[in-house]
Amino acid sequence: MRSDLVSVLSEGTLSDHVEECAAFISRALPEAERPAFIQELHAQAAKADEASDADTRAQISRAVVADLVKKTPGMIEGTDREVEGVFNLLITLIRNNYREEEARDFLLHLVGVVSETGATAGQRVAVKYRILANVFNTLPAHSAVRLEVFEALLALTAHNGDLDYLNSAIQALPSWLVQWKVSPEQVHSCLDKVADALRSSERAEYSDRAFEIELMHLRWVSQETSLSKEVRLATAENVVAAALRQPKLFDFGDIVREPVVAELNGTPLFSLLKIFVGGSRSDLDKWLAESESASTLERLSLDKDGLVHKMQLLDLSDLCAGSVSSEVTYAQIAETLAVDESDVETWVIDVIRAGLVSGKLSQVKRSFRVYRSAQRSFEKPQWEALEKRLVQWQSSISSLKETVRKADAQLNQRTLLETEKANAPESTAAPAS
Repeated sequence: MRSDLVSVLSEGTLSDHVEECAAFISRALPEAERPAFIQELHAQAAKADEASDADTRAQISRAVVADLVKKTPGMIEGTDREVEGVFNLLITLIRNNYREEEARDFLLHLVGVVSETGATAGQRVAVKYRILANVFNTLPAHSAVRLEVFEALLALTAHNGDLDYLNSAIQALPSWLVQWKVSPEQVHSCLDKVADALRSSERAEYSDRAFEIELMHLRWVSQETSLSKEVRLATAENVVAAALRQPKLFDFGDIVREPVVAELNGTPLFSLLKIFVGGSRSDLDKWLAESESASTLERLSLDKDGLVHKMQLLDLSDLCAGSVSSEVTYAQIAETLAVDESDVETWVIDVIRAGLVSGKLSQVKRSFRVYRSAQRSFEKPQWEALEKRLVQWQSSISSLKETVRKADAQLNQRTLLETEKANAPESTAAPAS
């Protein structure tokens, strides 16, 4: 969203500006009604220009500007330049005649008629976006009205599939929300709307950005204790469900540690999350067999097959985590996943693509050499496994050092013998008698 505002004429009388706007707005009326419409508004503005008393002039000016704005019906026939120019002139008239708090309703009327998402929402979108951006940018940086303009622009761009227009605005949103000093309820609502708009797009990168917003929302809600318990729990539930739906997300440690997520303790969803933090496929099967699981999956749009597949990848990753720098046989993998050995290679490829494991398959040995494996958690069992591995490495290094030492000693001995042999005097034959 650009930060400049198309300039409007600052010269001329109020009646000149009102007549220009009225002439344009009248295009929405039947031709026979246009002259009277323009004349009425022009006459009101002329009274303000002719008033000698400043208070009277201000009162009449405010009335005619209010009348003019209220009669603005939205997008009117004309070039994009004409339309943008007239709306900028209306914005200027509002700003020049009303204080910031008084101008709100008039500016939001313009925002409303431009940003409607009905049948014509997809028409002349470029100039609509510019007008809304101009309203946003003409407001003071601290103005809370900017939030309402942003949300209108968000709804319109999302409706038209043009969220790229708001890339920089969405990145700046966290700092803007602080700057605008809006209520916690408004922050909560705004973050919800942004995430929903991004998630409504079919583009994968928008889904990733939506989840980033949802995580930010979760962390903010954890710290914002003024929100109702219902709002806090609903937010935690939605973000946990979104995390479980993320196809490339396998580490849930940070999420489960959020204070607001802990408030879900005792719910089926929290039990499910704990399984993905440190459980196994068998734990998931038990959870799926419980009476409340089906309704939980349906309510939160969680796919059973997708969860099972993700859990099997985590089980395979756990198996490999205990065999780093060594090999896991096809038979072990098949047993862990409860699949045929013929399917093992497909699963190994999937877990590598998921970024959980790296290694090398050997069809000859029917084994998988593990180079690296992700850990879901790092607690006492993992520390013990690490200690065991370090002891093994220490032993291997000590053995290697001893081998190098012996080889070095042998080399030194051989070099010394060769040097002595090279430096020994040649023997001479005895003279014949």
